[in-house]
Amino acid sequence: MKNLGFHLLAILTIAIWGVTFVNTKVLLQHGLQPMEIFLLRFIVAYLCIWTISPRRVLSDSWKDEALFFILGLVGGTVYFVAENTAIGLSYVNNVSFIVCTAPLITMLLAILFIKSVKATVPLVLGSLIALVGVAIVIYNGHFVLRLNPLGDFLALTAAFSWAIYSLVIKKVSNRYSATYITRKSG
Repeated sequence: MKNLGFHLLAILTIAIWGVTFVNTKVLLQHGLQPMEIFLLRFIVAYLCIWTISPRRVLSDSWKDEALFFILGLVGGTVYFVAENTAIGLSYVNNVSFIVCTAPLITMLLAILFIKSVKATVPLVLGSLIALVGVAIVIYNGHFVLRLNPLGDFLALTAAFSWAIYSLVIKKVSNRYSATYITRKSG
């Protein structure tokens, strides 16, 4: 019971994140461009995180500054521009499902590039079960294959950029607070 608040906050975050796919599609249909949506989202998020983040500006080293630059590039710019553009070109269901492959892609990249990560049966099986669960929720039993190669490729680009972000963030997450990392990489 002591973690109930955190669980409710996680559920709220997931709900908001899921609704952003539909909201982005509506904004695109009403004339906003993917870069405009990215810029507006960035400004709102940055102002919100600045209010709760320490006022520290620079990190401990230039190497860390470079890592934060990479985090901002792949986790912010590439991810959101690719996702927003994909939503404008493809179906929201396709984009949301493809983007939800990011944890699976992260696992595969970690197995390939991080020596301490091994492909265990529970890890692979759990990842695949989670992906099937996401597909069931997104497609609600009505899977109709409608492809848009460019839009779907951009969604996959967003998933890969998030996977790279997830791996790079491990290098700074033990030395900086989550709010500082979020603000600095935003």
